[in-house]
Amino acid sequence: MRCMSKITSFRTRDANAMLKWFRSRLRRIVDLPSHRVRQAVLPRSRLSRRIERRHQVVLPSSTHRSLYIDLAVISKDDAGTGIQRVARALALALARQDSSDRDIRFVSATRMNPYHCVDWPGPAKQPPAKAIRARPGDVFVGLDYSLDAIRWHRRQLARFRRDGGSLWFLVHDLLPAQRPDWFSPNTVLRYRVWLDTLAAIADGFFCNSPQTEADLIDELRQYGLAPGDYRTCVLPMGHDITQAEHRSKTKSESSQARIRALLGKSFFLKVGTLEPRKGHIDLIRAFEVLWARGSDHLLVLVGRLGWRVDDLRDMIVMHPEFGHRLIWLDDVDDAGLIEALQSSQGVLVGSLAEGFGLPLIEALGHGKPVLARDLPIFRAHERYGVQFFPADATPEILADRVLQWHEAIRAGEVVIRAPDASWDESARILLDAVSRD
Repeated sequence: MRCMSKITSFRTRDANAMLKWFRSRLRRIVDLPSHRVRQAVLPRSRLSRRIERRHQVVLPSSTHRSLYIDLAVISKDDAGTGIQRVARALALALARQDSSDRDIRFVSATRMNPYHCVDWPGPAKQPPAKAIRARPGDVFVGLDYSLDAIRWHRRQLARFRRDGGSLWFLVHDLLPAQRPDWFSPNTVLRYRVWLDTLAAIADGFFCNSPQTEADLIDELRQYGLAPGDYRTCVLPMGHDITQAEHRSKTKSESSQARIRALLGKSFFLKVGTLEPRKGHIDLIRAFEVLWARGSDHLLVLVGRLGWRVDDLRDMIVMHPEFGHRLIWLDDVDDAGLIEALQSSQGVLVGSLAEGFGLPLIEALGHGKPVLARDLPIFRAHERYGVQFFPADATPEILADRVLQWHEAIRAGEVVIRAPDASWDESARILLDAVSRD
């Protein structure tokens, strides 16, 4: 009889575990569609309810606190994009800091596994550890662009805050909210849900520029949040690519060979993922004008294929100059990027909008001239020697401006000064901001 009772107990537990697993999977399957409905029918102020702490946090002076750094994307699949390079550089800089009052721990999450500590930069695949829980005074920093992990585990993060922890997140730009036509509908929805979640749980935000900070404050007003409801801190972005070394899975021999083939040639570099707002088409049209005039300058595009750019991709690979005076390198690692930067005449920044513009600052850091679209976000770097072309330039006007800029470079009239900020400085500012919580 006792044996039958045990068997029944085991079966009940197995059934309960299976039911719990099934409900969890079902909740995740319908997650985004349910958010799509909520986004369509509810006003912004109703999409986010602020999570309050259970009680006021009072810390004894001897408390040793933990700083959890979210690397949910780059710890598993670091594609080496600009945003991922920022996350990697800041994480490495934080690891170099001497923080005697905090344990700095890197964390990750998957769809089925909540946030847990990981050995980074260790192996990409690691067995999941115990889910993190906050003690009063602990801080979680959403350093990575974890649109999905934050959504999947918003309840865990809400509990982290209720238990006395603080939540900070790095915001690179508000472009998916401001210009949804530049992004896929799925990306816009994921971003919106991410922002809804942050509006409900965040204690503070790190921004990569004063412009992003101002845009974020405007966006959060739509949730009924005033600046006094949260804190913001602008982090200066570093420029040294070598401080953000990417552990490339494989080095493309073809890309390395194509970079070496550029040595000794006159070429201009455009760095950035191929996406609608980056201005690739404007630059290609301008160089078509230059080539029609007999110029032999090369236009070299460095960046992976992005989204909503099928026409741009076809334009590049079917262009009569593709592989000759129009080069596209889509799998360049950090070492290859540095080599391409050093060998180029200069860097062209044609973006229609940016939260910061990392390729610009990295080019300056490596002593290369920059010609950028005349946008306020780029004007902030004019003192370092950046020159500009009109924001609405026609292909002919842009072609003329490229030639004028090149002549000024050859005449020694373009003086470049390396930016002052470093990733170590950014890490120190980050630690100082969270230490006030």
